[in-house]
Amino acid sequence: MKKAYGYDDVLIVPQFSDIKSRGECSTRTRLPKLDLKIPVIAANMDTICSVKMARKMHELGGLGIIHRYMKVTQTHNIMEDWDEADGKLVLSVGSIHQDQRRIDVILKKAHAGADLGICIDIAHGDSQHMLDTLNYLRDNNFSGLIIAGNVCTYYGAMRLFDNGADIVKVGVGPGSACTTRIKTGCGFPQLCAVEDCAKAGPIIADGGIRYYGDAAKALAVGADAVMLGGMLAGTDCTPEWKDTSSKLEFRGMASRAARKSCGGDAKNAEGVSVMLPALPEGSTEEIIDELMEGIKSAMSYSGCRTLKEFRLKSQIILTTSSIMKENSPHIIT
Repeated sequence: MKKAYGYDDVLIVPQFSDIKSRGECSTRTRLPKLDLKIPVIAANMDTICSVKMARKMHELGGLGIIHRYMKVTQTHNIMEDWDEADGKLVLSVGSIHQDQRRIDVILKKAHAGADLGICIDIAHGDSQHMLDTLNYLRDNNFSGLIIAGNVCTYYGAMRLFDNGADIVKVGVGPGSACTTRIKTGCGFPQLCAVEDCAKAGPIIADGGIRYYGDAAKALAVGADAVMLGGMLAGTDCTPEWKDTSSKLEFRGMASRAARKSCGGDAKNAEGVSVMLPALPEGSTEEIIDELMEGIKSAMSYSGCRTLKEFRLKSQIILTTSSIMKENSPHIIT
């Protein structure tokens, strides 16, 4: 039986470094049809990323993927209102068997000359539903960016690349509001899932990032970008945030609440919904800035000025479970 590990099971080993300041480290990441100043993507969840978050992420140098839990007319309106200055617009869709109307609306706009990206959002991405959707897009001459997921194995990622995906989203069950592993027993420890899938092509590490150091670990083992959901929950660029808000909902997209909101089947929900404190104005940018400082610091500890160097030169060490106590502040008061 193969052993696999999550972010808590490893550390990045410090190496000799001639880097005098974190400012010398570049976090630019180049993926197919996508060039980002920072390797950070806001999750396509209805409580995380709609237009406001997507625009903020572009402003900060990253990307926000618009969620699909809305009426098709709303997706159409977003495309109509989007401006080139807002950056690349990437829209989520379901499988061709469930979401063809939304897909066709996006295809029509793309064929009219809009620079659009599509994120095929299927919980079990290594599936015939996914391959049918990829083939439909390519058969209909969609030449824009296609992100497909989620998968958690090398062969699963390869199948998506072989069928037209430009970038693959990796992670089955590690999300902060996901209960897939509890409900089904299915999944794969996220660090090793990222490491394995990165051997197949450009990937986004989606889920399991609780601390800034987790993002650094994901990038160190091969991710080209990390996707954030829970880390951005309650911040000022999330869809329902108002300066008078005290609490905001954050929910997994397979949760009963999310499924009911879009008229879906709420049976066998594999996610939770929670109320979290609404963070103050500027909180989205503050979290992204702190995250980037953590990633740059990790790069400097490894003596790496670029993310490409970081992936090639970083050293990862396996630890025991007891190291978690040592990792955190443990002064006795």
